[in-house]
Amino acid sequence: MQVRARRPIEVRDRADEEGTGVSVTPQAAVVREPGTSAGGIADLHDADVLGVRSAPTGRRVLAFALDATIWSVLAAPGVVGAVLLLRVLLPVALGEASAAAPSDLVLPFVLVLVSQVLLAVFGLVQLILHGRRGVTAGKASAGLRSVSVVTFGRPGFWRITWRATVLWLSWSLLPLLGPALLFASGLWDPARRGRSWLDRLGSVWLVDARHALDLADAKAVRQARRALVPAPSTRRESLPSLATDAPGSAAFIPAARSASGVVAAPAADEAWVPPALGGAPAGDGRPAGDGRIGAVLVLDDGSRIDVTGDGLLGRAPEPRAGERVGQLLPLDDPRMEISKTHAAFGVDESGFWIADRGSTNGTEVRGPDGEPVTLTAGERTSLAWGARVEVGGRSFTVERAEVGA
Repeated sequence: MQVRARRPIEVRDRADEEGTGVSVTPQAAVVREPGTSAGGIADLHDADVLGVRSAPTGRRVLAFALDATIWSVLAAPGVVGAVLLLRVLLPVALGEASAAAPSDLVLPFVLVLVSQVLLAVFGLVQLILHGRRGVTAGKASAGLRSVSVVTFGRPGFWRITWRATVLWLSWSLLPLLGPALLFASGLWDPARRGRSWLDRLGSVWLVDARHALDLADAKAVRQARRALVPAPSTRRESLPSLATDAPGSAAFIPAARSASGVVAAPAADEAWVPPALGGAPAGDGRPAGDGRIGAVLVLDDGSRIDVTGDGLLGRAPEPRAGERVGQLLPLDDPRMEISKTHAAFGVDESGFWIADRGSTNGTEVRGPDGEPVTLTAGERTSLAWGARVEVGGRSFTVERAEVGA
């Protein structure tokens, strides 16, 4: 499964929200998206900083009216055909005529058939546009857009299909009254976002894309997110003196240094020697020796990378401001499909985990049995030993390492 997530900014606790998100594993940790709360649902304060605004009631009504008008126009030929058909068949049913002339049935049947085909095509197009781009004909005209309440991304085709199915059922059970009640329920949304029961079932939020931040505009979203990310400090740190007799200077103690290098695919005529990460020799299958669970990443070129803590992998991975990671794993991909910071990974008490970091081409995972493992955007997903991970044109297998002494 391809995971295409928006860039997260910090790690929070496990999701505990209003039923709009699904944790893949009991140990999954939610990655907080800008504009969302720790529970993974839209956060009003952060959304206000981003410039996200709920759709105003007037334009909600306008969007619905436009969609309903188009639907009525397409349904009109069918209504006319049904009336004509009734006028022909009713006398026969009442015994006032012996039989209906075939020529009298052609036009009504054609009108009904054309109307049904047009309605089916229009409904399918509306579902696709709403699920994939967050708009319908009416919403696009009114400057509105539906977004996922969890990621602020596209709502998803099947969630919108489920939403439309509930609306259709309400019409079947309570014509006019059922749909009217569902749409009006947004007026008493406890979060004051105008989300109706249909929106909650579909895990969507209808927002203003005309006079506020359009969440489909990637450039505008990147600029808005800067308001939520602390600016790097410009204060100059006082460095310790290297002189042994410097008065009043702090003792200089060198810190551990990462020896990671670019992990590239080897040339056909030479063997590649992997770099040592975290102070442990690469290829020996041993963790750093701190007593924790260890893992070994066996790359597609045969190299082995020891993992004992957390890290980042990608074309040229970099931690965010204030983020501390133990390992940086650069990967060279001839196919140029790996993002700069493609994914986060690590080992904890539960084993090895991975989380996509908003990569362009996504991350694919298959379990030891070859079955696909579903990743949720912005969440850590624990993997079984022997799982295979594909990032761009590279891949690796996760193996358990012997715990160091």
